[in-house]
This record gives sequence, C-alpha cells and structure tokens, in this order.
Amino acid sequence: METTYPLFTTGAIDSNLNLFYGLFIGMAFGFIIERAGYGRSINIAPIMYFRNTKVSDMMISAILTISTWIIIASYMGWIDYNQIFIPTTYLWPYLAGGALFGLGMVMSGWCPGTALVGFSSGKLDAVAFLLGVIAGMYVYFINFDAIIEFANSTNVGRYTIHSVLGGDIYTSYLITIVLGLGLITFMRYMKSIRDKKGDDI
Repeated sequence: METTYPLFTTGAIDSNLNLFYGLFIGMAFGFIIERAGYGRSINIAPIMYFRNTKVSDMMISAILTISTWIIIASYMGWIDYNQIFIPTTYLWPYLAGGALFGLGMVMSGWCPGTALVGFSSGKLDAVAFLLGVIAGMYVYFINFDAIIEFANSTNVGRYTIHSVLGGDIYTSYLITIVLGLGLITFMRYMKSIRDKKGDDI
C-alpha cells in the first residue's frame, strides 16, 4: 500500500502520534531558528528599517522551498494537496489582525514564534513580548462578544491564489515564485537606498 501524506488525514497515524510529530518538528524548528541567530530581536528588528535583509531572505527562501516540495510531492502522488489544512479566511478581520501583528513586530522585533525561541534561551525582551501577547489575547477574548460580528465577517472559505485567479495549484506555485523573487528584489533595493543615505533614514 502506497503512503500518502498528510498521514493523519489518511488514518495512517492517530491523533496522539500526529501531535507527537508536531511537537518534535516544532522543537527542531525552534533549535534551527536559535542556531541561525533568529532567536534574538536584535537580528530581527533591522529588517523593518531595511538595514538587513537576512531574515526576509530566509523566510522567503523557506516559503519557496516548501512550495517546491509540495508541488513535487503532489505531482508524484506522495501528498494529497486537498487534504492539506488551509484555515478558513476571514478577509477583513485577517487584514486588521495582520496590521496589528505587523505593528507589534515593528515595535518589539519579535513575532510569537521567534519570541518563544528567545524565551527558551532566556531573553528578557522575549518574556516582555510574550506577556504582552497574553495580555492582548485576554483583552480580545473578554471583548469578543462586542466584535463577534466583525470577527466572523467576510468568510471566503479556503482562499488560495488559484481559487481567486483560476487555474490549479501550479498556477499558485508560479505566482508564489514571482512574488517571492519580487519581494527579495524589493527588500534588497530598499536596503541599497538606505545604505546610500546612511543613518539619516
């Protein structure tokens, strides 16, 4: 019998083993993030000011790499793309949340994932950030009834590039490649402008 991924959706593994694999992969991811130096806000914050593009290069390269492997695995029949979990998209709430997330990242130099890595290695600013995240979650949930209409608005379901533009997953892949390379080019161009102007910007 051929093995098709994701294993949990095909019944090849149960939910407990699936969680164990998730824990193991998460710990491995955290270890790699720390060893790469991204468990320190001082290495993350400069991307917001175009002082350094290492983080954006790494993130975009990771997205393009996993996208390539998903396409290869799907084509070879190793993975059932339709069984990959894609969360339901609530368009305006996601845009508002993304803006708030970005503001927090600019102010702190952390995102939740890197902050957890920083916390595990004893970074005090990561602790402060995570306390802020917990406080924000608390405020959100105690006020959820007041914003529930907005939070559940503009539900567009399983929202993908090819569901919007037409085509199939290969369409999404090609557009992802173009956008990724374009973003790398943009970030490096902005960094070159900043390097020429020095600390005046």
